[in-house]
Amino acid sequence: MKIFDAEIQKLSAKAEKARVDLKADIEEQVNVLKQQRDSARKKLDDLRSRSGEAWEEVREGADSAWRELRTSIDRAIKKFE
Repeated sequence: MKIFDAEIQKLSAKAEKARVDLKADIEEQVNVLKQQRDSARKKLDDLRSRSGEAWEEVREGADSAWRELRTSIDRAIKKFE
């Protein structure tokens, strides 16, 4: 989680220094990433509170959310390098 937060923060810092035409794009991407991060965090919290069969279902959803977040962060970093 801390790694994702740090990478999102780096993109936010990049937005502050970016040209006007890129700044809005980067800020929009940062907002999307924050929403995905918050969703993944909620799924992780749900996972911690479950047991048995319900745990397995929530775990699959949490794994998927984290993979999507990682992919989105990687794309954003590559796009704005």
